[in-house]
Amino acid sequence: MKKVIFSLLFFIALHVSAQSLDDQNRLRLAQAFAAANEFERAGMLYEQLSAVDSVNYVYFDGLRRCYIQLKNYDAAIRLSERRVRMFPSDVATQTSLAGIFHIAGKDTRADSLWDAILASAPKNLNIYRAVAATQSEQRLFEKTIATYLRGRKESGDRFAFANELAYLYSVLMEYTSATREYLLMLQQNEHQLEFIQSRLSLVTEKKEGLAAATRAVEEASAKSQATVLLRLLQWLYSEGKKYEAAFDVTKQIELRVQSNGTEIFSFAERMFREKEFALAMRAYQFVLQANNTMPFIPNAKFGYARCVEELSAVDSSSLPVVSIRSTPSEVQLNPRGAISLYASLAKEFPYTEISGQALYRIGLIYYNQMYDIDAAQHYFDTVLVISSAAALVPTVLSSLGDIYIAQGKLDNATQKFSAILFSQSATPLQKNQAQFRLAEVQYFKHNFDSTLQLLQPLIVDLKKDETNDALLLQYFIAENKEGNSDALEKYASAELYVRQKKYSEATTLLNDILEHSSDAPLCDDALLKKAELAIRMHRYNDALLSYQKLLSDFPKSILRDKAQFRIAEVHHFYLNTKAEAVRAYEDILSTYPFSLFADEARKRIRILRGDAL
Repeated sequence: MKKVIFSLLFFIALHVSAQSLDDQNRLRLAQAFAAANEFERAGMLYEQLSAVDSVNYVYFDGLRRCYIQLKNYDAAIRLSERRVRMFPSDVATQTSLAGIFHIAGKDTRADSLWDAILASAPKNLNIYRAVAATQSEQRLFEKTIATYLRGRKESGDRFAFANELAYLYSVLMEYTSATREYLLMLQQNEHQLEFIQSRLSLVTEKKEGLAAATRAVEEASAKSQATVLLRLLQWLYSEGKKYEAAFDVTKQIELRVQSNGTEIFSFAERMFREKEFALAMRAYQFVLQANNTMPFIPNAKFGYARCVEELSAVDSSSLPVVSIRSTPSEVQLNPRGAISLYASLAKEFPYTEISGQALYRIGLIYYNQMYDIDAAQHYFDTVLVISSAAALVPTVLSSLGDIYIAQGKLDNATQKFSAILFSQSATPLQKNQAQFRLAEVQYFKHNFDSTLQLLQPLIVDLKKDETNDALLLQYFIAENKEGNSDALEKYASAELYVRQKKYSEATTLLNDILEHSSDAPLCDDALLKKAELAIRMHRYNDALLSYQKLLSDFPKSILRDKAQFRIAEVHHFYLNTKAEAVRAYEDILSTYPFSLFADEARKRIRILRGDAL
């Protein structure tokens, strides 16, 4: 008897196991059909599964989705109502049923059901959240907002759903309301400032959104003493390029928090990064004149000197007339004024990193602005013996390499760039740059095979920043080395002359290429380079002639759109012939609509015409 019972149980177990395995296979097949948008076939399988197990939520949900996709809303409603009768406390199914009513065009029944769900637990925020989620899925944003506001009122929690409401108001372009919700979040937790800024950036990217957000925060900060509101206002002013207003707010923050100048210094640093050098200089000056004891006084003095350096590189006629005074004497906005500040820094903080930075900047001014190579080399060499400036060594070595190139001492340049490769202070980026510069030196020396060999490590790793430049130089050499080596050597020598600021000599070589090697593939490059040199020598009409010759003589050149864009720029920025500039930019759009210059050309046309951007 026991053996009979055991056999019967074993048979039943096998039958149940086989049936379960069959259901699992049917479910996987139904899910595959649904993923392939074959909802009729998926629905048939889900119906079979539901007939066997009507309680299973996975089967119910799959069948409901199939009915909805097939627009068989009546079947979806019947299925959902049966599920609600089985599980009357299942809020998720009830809210989705209301959503189906809405899809089916039965809005009265949908609203009635949503209201009944909310009335069943008026203080349960999760109920409001579930209903709102379904309404939002149906893009009923105004109803969703009303649901959230009702939940906030019923619960008595004035901070409830602030994040959700802010997003919905943003979608509906109600930017003032969106900002006020974010301000509620900020009032609840000041540490959410960065998160709120990131969310508000979706609002401030639109001009009207930025204006509305700024007004809302201005109103809030006028009624509150919360410093975090001033920080948000400062950020909004900066987003809107209202840097003067941002500076005023920064002063208010400093007055409240008494940070010993840290707030102003941070603002000055940020303005320097934004290239607002005149304002950054005033902010640094504000810090220095406060006579405080903050630890980064040397950095503030260095930042002030950097601003003077940057402003000295600008045409003085374009600078605003300002009275600039730095303890103890007035400072001139010219290279000599910047050098004087840096020299004072090096003397005040000897054998420090600041001293090394200051001496390095003096060298750069002599090299870049005054082209006094000997003086520049002297200061660069001085930095190398300051032990505390070890981090600067790769940068200084690179600058010395440039100087040796300018002097024509290519072997010395090779030594400096090679030293970077073995420097413990050099970053991977600096080593990659040095590798490329070594290849350039061999290029200038007409050792093209060596150039290609040195470029190879940069080309293999496509993630390196110098890869694009390396590929361009490799292609340029490969295209011209065989059969046009004479033209390639002259072009390389012309580029060396450019590095040495010998523009006339470079132009002579380029003309020689165009005259005697007119079939060389690099002739269009030679014309482009010749035009760029003419601009540097203020020969703008000569530049236009070279650009026009490129367009007329090289119909298949890949540089044609660039030449056309440069023609527009010459008219725009140098000759100030706006009508011709507009026509030249328009030629970009009509002749080269897919050019990388097309978007910028379109923008400049609007600027020249005075259109709103």
